[in-house]
Amino acid sequence: MSEDLNDEMAQVSTAIFTQRGIDAIRAKVHSLRPSKEICECCGADIPAARQLAVPGVELCAACQDVKEKQDVHRAAGCRGLHHV
Repeated sequence: MSEDLNDEMAQVSTAIFTQRGIDAIRAKVHSLRPSKEICECCGADIPAARQLAVPGVELCAACQDVKEKQDVHRAAGCRGLHHV
């Protein structure tokens, strides 16, 4: 019985944690600026489907991909050092 109670408490805790995450994401999405129609980096059109799917989008998919790869690279400790 104690094991069942622990399992139930774990499930409730997980559900609460998940709901708080969902609520935080919804709040962020609703507070964002409107999506851009033109990519701020390269000037390409941002498709309407992307604007709807990613509220507040500022970059086209290609530029966003490059930005994310650069962010991962920097996070790994490579701070713009050039290897010779």
